[in-house]
Parts: sequence; C-alpha cells; structure tokens
Amino acid sequence: MRQRVLRIFEQVPEGVDAILLINGEEPNLDLALFYVTGADSGLFEGCAVVLCRDGSVELMTSALEETSARTTNAKLSVFRKRSERDEMLRKALAREEKLGISGTGLSFRAFKEMQKLTDAEMIDITDAIDAARSIKDEEEIERMRRACRIGAEVGDELADIIRPGMTEYEAAAEVSYRMQKRGASAPSFATNASFGANSAEPHHSPGDDKLRKGDAVLFDFGALYRRYGSDITRTFFHGKVSKKQRQMYEVVLQAQQAAIDGIHPGMTGAEADALARNIIDASPFQGMLIHSLGHALGLAVHDGGRLAPNSDQVLRKNMIMTVEPGVYIRGEGGVRIEDDVLITSKGCEVLTNCSKELRVV
Repeated sequence: MRQRVLRIFEQVPEGVDAILLINGEEPNLDLALFYVTGADSGLFEGCAVVLCRDGSVELMTSALEETSARTTNAKLSVFRKRSERDEMLRKALAREEKLGISGTGLSFRAFKEMQKLTDAEMIDITDAIDAARSIKDEEEIERMRRACRIGAEVGDELADIIRPGMTEYEAAAEVSYRMQKRGASAPSFATNASFGANSAEPHHSPGDDKLRKGDAVLFDFGALYRRYGSDITRTFFHGKVSKKQRQMYEVVLQAQQAAIDGIHPGMTGAEADALARNIIDASPFQGMLIHSLGHALGLAVHDGGRLAPNSDQVLRKNMIMTVEPGVYIRGEGGVRIEDDVLITSKGCEVLTNCSKELRVV
C-alpha cells in the first residue's frame, strides 16, 4: 500500500507531511481508508489512519476491527474507548503544522472533533486522493476484472430471469442472488430492474410493477468483489418490440460502440462524451441522453471523474470508466446499454463481455 500513499503525496501541497483519515459510521465511510490500507473486510467505524510522506500507514483501530486490521500491512494501534483513540491521535499529530484531510469523506461533526485534537492547519487534499485513486494498480485491476466477470456472467442470464407477470423487485432480487452465488460479496449498488415507462427513470427503485407484453425491461446492476465494483446495464423487450423501440435500441448501441472504438488516453472526458452524444443528437432522439456518457469506477460506483460535456479530465492508462449512453422518453420507456472499460495505452478494453444483441423475451 506504500505506493498508493506515495501517489497521494505527489500532489499534496508542500508543508503537508501527514494526512489524517477518520471513518464515520456506515454508510458514511471514507473509502480512502480502504484504499490506503487495502483492507478487504471490516467497517472500521470511528477508526483513523495517519499517512506520512515516506509512505507509512498507521491504522488506529478499535478492538472490534482488530482481526480485520491485521490482514493489512499497516502499523496498528488498538483502542477500546474513543478517548484512547483521541490520545493516540494527539501524540501522532503533535508536531504537525499542516494536516491533510479528506474533505469528501469527513463529516462536519468529525471535523469539529479533529480540531480539538490538533492545532495544525487542516488542508483539504481530496483532489490528490481522487487523482491517485483514478489510476488503478494491478491489484485493483484484477479485483475489478473479477467483479466485471461476475456481472457479465449474470448479464448473459438476464433473459432467463424474465417471465410474464413478475414484479420489478422479484427480478432485481434474482439478479443480486445470482451475482452473490458466483462470488460477489454483495451488489455494488442497489440492483435496478425497471419495466415499461419506469425504464425512462435512470435511477428507478424497483417496486411492485408487473411485467407486461411490450414493456422495455432495463437491468442496471453490478457485483462487488473485495470492495471493488462493476456496473452494467442491459435492455430487453418483453413479448414484442415496436419500431420506435427498435430504433431507440439501435441508436444507443451505435452510440456506445462509437465511444468504445474512439476512447483513448490523452482525450478529455468531454471529447469522449461527444463520441456518443453526437450520434444520439443526430437521430430522432436528439437531447434524450440526459446524463453523462460515463463515470469512473472503483471502490465507489461513482468514483471521481466523468465522461461528460463539461469534463476536462484527461483520460490516462489504467483508468476504469463506464460507457453508458441512453435514450429516455418520459411516460413511454428508455434504453440504456452500459459496459465498463479499462483505458489502455492505445484505446480501451471492455471488461464486461456479455451479449448486447437486441432481444425480445
């Protein structure tokens, strides 16, 4: 994990020789803590990590999480009471004048508590953490390959799940079950199964709507493997497909393939987004791609950067992004096709290899 810490410090301002990460309570956990420690399991609620410029990592862990903590290479200090942890932090930070903190991973309450433990000036180094996390190392890539493989295997079984009269929540539960049966620790986010008009809502929550003939059937799902996730979307049609639905699907598929063929290191997120958006906007569905083309993926499902019209982020080798164009017609339905890609030295590699053939089931 030392190399990850050193990558963070490469972009931290001079004078910041230590970084403090403190976890809240689930779901308010700072994923940077898991990034720098490599911990596979455990919540580490209320635990803290101090990082130094030499790459060292000190994990101040509760006795509750000691077993999980010992799977890491961090230097460990174990506390049984919050007051013991606070004293550890006072000693560790006593000489620091400037202290890096993770602004996005820190609650206001925790920030106020930290101010009581040190006189150091606190500097938000979120951008440095995000930049380090955006470039995946080999271990991260391997975990994500596994997460993508699990998701893709289930993706090729989606047509078998669909049956007349089933509810959205039944379909979502079946997808989640099949991913965990293949080795996922959990879904990487709440599985989305959307039928009919609900498929025009990109972040629909599955309910008790029943599948009817002619419905679009949209699945958005991902597998979590050793804390790293995948993110896939596939769209089907139940019983029959209209001319308009077919055209929607073909345009979205064409837009996605153009983006996959054109994405390469050195281009910006805005340039990548345009590869797909230009095709959709030249079709009868102009303006109906209502979100960005994609987003970074890793420890979090939305893990930093985006492929979006306003993104000046430069794509680099070993970033992992989603490519997910869609067309949405409120009150009728939508089509989205999503894959995860690894940026390579010349282009990108699709990690979620399951069928994208238009299917009526």
